[in-house]
Amino acid sequence: MISFKTAATLSAPAVALSFLVGFSGSSADKIAFTPAEGVSVTKTFLTTTSMEVDDMTMLMNGGPGPMQEMEMTMDMTQTVTVTDEYISMADGQPKKLARTFDVISSDLEMDINAAGQAQSPTGAGTSPLQDSTVVFTWNAENEEYDVAFAEGVTEDMDLRGLLPKGELAEGDSYEIDLANFSNILAPGGNLSLEMEVDGEMSGAGMDPEMMTDFSKFFEEMLEGDASGKYVGTRDVDGVKVAVIEIEVEINASADMSELAAESMGGEEVPEGVEMSIDRMDVELVYTGSGELLWNMAKGVVHSFEIDAEMEMNTDMAMAVSMGGNEMEITMEMMMSGSVKNSVTTE
Repeated sequence: MISFKTAATLSAPAVALSFLVGFSGSSADKIAFTPAEGVSVTKTFLTTTSMEVDDMTMLMNGGPGPMQEMEMTMDMTQTVTVTDEYISMADGQPKKLARTFDVISSDLEMDINAAGQAQSPTGAGTSPLQDSTVVFTWNAENEEYDVAFAEGVTEDMDLRGLLPKGELAEGDSYEIDLANFSNILAPGGNLSLEMEVDGEMSGAGMDPEMMTDFSKFFEEMLEGDASGKYVGTRDVDGVKVAVIEIEVEINASADMSELAAESMGGEEVPEGVEMSIDRMDVELVYTGSGELLWNMAKGVVHSFEIDAEMEMNTDMAMAVSMGGNEMEITMEMMMSGSVKNSVTTE
């Protein structure tokens, strides 16, 4: 017969081990995209951008141009609200998704002082996609989504690309594919945003439409690093959320000549004047930190916010033909500022 003293001695290590396992904090959590089929989530993406010109050089036929100095500030706010209905799910992603674009809008304020003239153009952007519903259906054979009637839109507005691949313990870090930040800087892809800007000098500097089409930077040269760190859970208004700290640094470049030519094609020019874009190369540096809150019960994003510093350098060359005279205009412009991206859900 084993005495009480012996039994207590034998069981003590087991009790201690159980205590350590239960309270050491080493348990791992699974943070995953798992919305129930038939559920709808309304998400609002808000992007606030403030930029100013740091330096600019303009040459005409290799000599000084008419606008040697320019002061410019640009403040833009873009709002995209969508309601996603997860009709069916498969393998951690929507198999069929119906997205209604509730709001697509942009507001612009500029202050420009160039060639002795000062103006404060304002503008607004709208999209023909607003109030429409687009259906995304997963094509397993082609490994991509078939999209009903809308071109250039992207399916992932869930921020699931920011999540870890497996389980994480509190304090664990992981790498994030930079391409996933396209869904933050250009939520929804190409939303056919059409900007209308008032003011005679509204065309000076960087085209506002290019300032919103960040998706181009993810199609070409893309370098940098991004990481997430799981720091535990938090109660937000009665909802248990996983908290992930995000750090990102992006260095990218894009050929914007086609987009610039399309934008210039919509501008009125004097009779007898012809213009063409020879090149428009834009380099982007984006460095930021933020926080992702993930709804553990519903398996969807709860909210997201990131603050970043941004630099944008433009090298442009265009040819102008007027009255039999040929001119080549080149311009280099360096801009810097800040960008704040946030996502809220209902």
